[in-house]
Amino acid sequence: MVARRSLATGVLVALFAMAHVHGAQGQGAAGAAQAPAPGAPQGQGPAGRGAGGGRGGGGGGGGFPGRGPAFTPAPGAKDLKSVLYNWTWHMGMLRSGAESELIKTLDYHAEGGSIQVNGQACAITKARIQVNYQIPGYRTQIECTLPNKQTYKNVETMSGDFAWDEDIPGAELVPGKGKATPKPATLEERRIRLWASPQGAPKAAIAGAAGMPTTESFGKNPATLLDTQEKAGVKGTTTLAWQGDKAVITYPIPGVPGAIATATLDSTFLPERVVVKSGTTTTEFVYSNFQDFNNPLFKIEALMPATMVERRNGTVVRELKSKVTEIGQIYVIVPVPDSVRKAGGK
Repeated sequence: MVARRSLATGVLVALFAMAHVHGAQGQGAAGAAQAPAPGAPQGQGPAGRGAGGGRGGGGGGGGFPGRGPAFTPAPGAKDLKSVLYNWTWHMGMLRSGAESELIKTLDYHAEGGSIQVNGQACAITKARIQVNYQIPGYRTQIECTLPNKQTYKNVETMSGDFAWDEDIPGAELVPGKGKATPKPATLEERRIRLWASPQGAPKAAIAGAAGMPTTESFGKNPATLLDTQEKAGVKGTTTLAWQGDKAVITYPIPGVPGAIATATLDSTFLPERVVVKSGTTTTEFVYSNFQDFNNPLFKIEALMPATMVERRNGTVVRELKSKVTEIGQIYVIVPVPDSVRKAGGK
């Protein structure tokens, strides 16, 4: 296990060193952090796990010059800072010598499941989710079979203040290729889905605790960030309670006024459910059986649930069964087509 973790960490550090930050039509894209200096010392993570970044990675070892000290929660610590750190650490979202939260992008593929289409369960034959957490933006490409055997296809897309559907991924970005249909009424629903997702939820919770936008809280060690904000007198909006050995974290959904999420973590600090209340709508996301679904040649111990279930006011509206993920800072951009931009955002 230690050898595999060390190898995975080394590959990820190499990827970080080679990656660049790109942009498209004013939108941010997947990027990477600088790699530690060769020969720099590695710390020890929570519970004395091995060296390097991510699960099993550094922490509490003094960090790297210019990056702030690393942090190791005390055993059994129940304060908000320790819980947020443990949440992202056990998810495999902390990387680099300073254990900063560095997951910028996600490419997710499902192997099955279902989605509600006009009140009917549609059996998924293809589901791909590409996310850039920094814009924020994503596209969800869905193909499924309705009970009458007809095929339903759609690409649900959101970027910044815009939401739209596409008949093909990247519709209208090349003139004459595909059709983009503005869907401004779905923007808040899609923002909720993003910031209640397995990786989006801890990002939003950290941003709320730090009292800043997700675009500004990204790329920092959660503990160091919260210490800095506390010294500056900033009061966050994320709160913590306990149900036995389970942490219950409440935070606002970015960009959705009045929407409040409550995330329940299991005893290993992995999210088992996130419930979002927004007006008269309650959306529950249930996550189970977390694993590393990255390519077998590139296991980096960045975890995702095997099954993701979404219920709206008690009714299951979609269920995804994970097949493979790519969390190694791939290039994901979600530029807004001109027709959608001209139609107006929120």
